[in-house]
Amino acid sequence: MSFEGKNADLNATLTCNDCGATLQYAPGTYQLTCAYCGTINEIEHTDTGEIQALDYEEFIKGHARRADEQMEALVVQCQQCGAQTSLPESVTSEFCVFCSSPLVLSLAKNEQLLRPHYILPFLIKAKEAESHLSTWIGKLWFAPNALIKNVKEIQRDHFVGIYLPHWAYNAETDIHYHGKKGVHPGFLANKLLGKRTRWYQVANDLSLKYENVLVLASKSLSRKVADELEPWQLDKLQIFDERYLSGLRSETYRIDAVAGLEIAKEKFEKQIIQSIQADIGGDEQLIDNHKSTIKQVKLKYCLLPIWISAFQFKNKVYQVAINASTGRVIGDRPYSTIKIAFGVLGFLVAMAIYFYIHQYI
Repeated sequence: MSFEGKNADLNATLTCNDCGATLQYAPGTYQLTCAYCGTINEIEHTDTGEIQALDYEEFIKGHARRADEQMEALVVQCQQCGAQTSLPESVTSEFCVFCSSPLVLSLAKNEQLLRPHYILPFLIKAKEAESHLSTWIGKLWFAPNALIKNVKEIQRDHFVGIYLPHWAYNAETDIHYHGKKGVHPGFLANKLLGKRTRWYQVANDLSLKYENVLVLASKSLSRKVADELEPWQLDKLQIFDERYLSGLRSETYRIDAVAGLEIAKEKFEKQIIQSIQADIGGDEQLIDNHKSTIKQVKLKYCLLPIWISAFQFKNKVYQVAINASTGRVIGDRPYSTIKIAFGVLGFLVAMAIYFYIHQYI
């Protein structure tokens, strides 16, 4: 089907039958709602069962360039941080959710993008996310009073839902390793006989499987933040449906599948080391060398939802992201130097009192 035909079908499903306005996805539901007359349309969703992945080599050879694997979107690039975001229609003014800078909408253009294979709808509504954010800020040690007082302003002005692009990799590895197993002597053997750790040579072959190893295909959030946002409720993934994007933003991928696999291999390696150590056993493990062969690589291109706030505090930008499937909050935060100073002073006074009491009483 042509882009024009696809867009016509999509526009028909997003048009309110009662008033003609554009229906928008309501985060935290499987519904499209009309902001003008209140009409609600359900988005059909089912248990997708086994999530299918594409063969990596076939995908790289050109699968992504097929016409039915593409979609059209209005994309604007932030001139400050470089984030590329697809915007809802009829937007007149916007700011970048990653750095809070105003977006130059005159630079927005329609682009043909790779159509995601799956999408994880928002499972948490905006009000729930705001509650998670308030709780997170309230628990911050040494947070400036101005930040705590302005939390409602942060929620109101800079709290936005957005889908982030991810590659999800499946793979298998064959591993061969050589190492040493260290066994500690018992207490008596150590104390009475002076025996120390005994080392034994170990070698073995292992096989590992990886499922849904996620790589953020964006550069707008750090990999550290993206990893800390895990896990996601991937069992709730839906076959991609553009209706879940209506009224919301999504970022386009800036890390392709090839570069993404190299990042995934770093995650594979961590699991390989852990598996070798577990296989060696004993009290201590030394890995002399290991060789691994990766095979059966498959992938999926997914959009995963977050609520994000990028706010400026004393001329510095801070990001707070909330996993919109679990409510997990990860973010940067400012510190109050005054509170830290009083905290250190209080600690020193307490220690002085403690030593005084134990010395003279």
